[in-house]
Amino acid sequence: MRTITSTAARASRPLALAFAAACLAGLAAQPAQAASVATWDKVAECEAGGNWSINTGNGYYGGLQFSLSTWKAFGGAQYAAYPHQATKQQQILIGEKVLAGQGQGAWPTCGARAGLGADHADPYPAVNTAPSTAGVYRSEGSMFYVSDANGGLAGYAGFGAAGDVPLTGDWNGDGKDTFGVYRPSDQTFYLTNDNGTVAVARKLGNPDDVPVVGDWDGNGSDTIGVYRPGDQTFYLTNDNANVATARRMGVAGDAPMTGDWNGDGVDTVGVYRPADTTFYLSDSNATASVSHTVKFGNPGDVPIKGDWNGDGTDKVGVYRPAESDFFGAAKDSNTVIYNKRFGNPGDTPITGSW
Repeated sequence: MRTITSTAARASRPLALAFAAACLAGLAAQPAQAASVATWDKVAECEAGGNWSINTGNGYYGGLQFSLSTWKAFGGAQYAAYPHQATKQQQILIGEKVLAGQGQGAWPTCGARAGLGADHADPYPAVNTAPSTAGVYRSEGSMFYVSDANGGLAGYAGFGAAGDVPLTGDWNGDGKDTFGVYRPSDQTFYLTNDNGTVAVARKLGNPDDVPVVGDWDGNGSDTIGVYRPGDQTFYLTNDNANVATARRMGVAGDAPMTGDWNGDGVDTVGVYRPADTTFYLSDSNATASVSHTVKFGNPGDVPIKGDWNGDGTDKVGVYRPAESDFFGAAKDSNTVIYNKRFGNPGDTPITGSW
């Protein structure tokens, strides 16, 4: 096996000085501002054999071989305590910041070899996704109903059985949400890619767990997890089978929330506290520290989330059962940017990009 010799490691000692020097206008050429994912893959192949999770114990971590001080200085701690614990996308996002501040010389050999300074492509350009819209699950008949952008009926399908908990997610990475259910009686998730036939049937968790879903590893597909109210712990899987992350967040009485709160392509955990009608959301499944606090809605509302304006970030919202009203808030705000009445009293709210 090849011994990894990190060029980022060799550059790490002057990184702090380079960072300070970069703030002095006119003393150096303007560094490159961005590079494509393909180019970052070349850097990682050169630095770490393409292993984005590498930790050899040499004090440098991940595919881009960040030192811990550099990782923290450029904001990596919002994603994970150590670089190798973050996703590939998160490491690249921090790499972009280092590149913008220091140029490809932060990776003296591998940066130039990969053409890092000559790329200038945005690795993760903004994607205009279809905004989330309202939907409901009607336990009578186990029927899902979804709305269009104007709040009218866009479609419906029957899936599941009496007593199931409705779910929605992009289970196959095609960019569209489809239905699923969690059956509390046997702690089993049933997911469908066509809103009709079962594509995934997987048992997870204990009685009284609350089902959650999300794209925990940023690969474009949602997978299952559970939240255990007894110890306020999320148990998340990347393969619909094995727990990859166990993270505690919140206090007794909180309701679990999951979503891509910062638009980095990775869903992370959060909670809604009915006692103060406040959402507490984290940008990291590694630390579950509170990154966003949003007070929204009224007592008795049901917490929901959605990308109400299609900008790639999930925002909080509430469903008001008495009137069957959906209210979606702007990012980190209590300003209502989505409001639709859909369904009947007694329905269970769902949201998604259909």
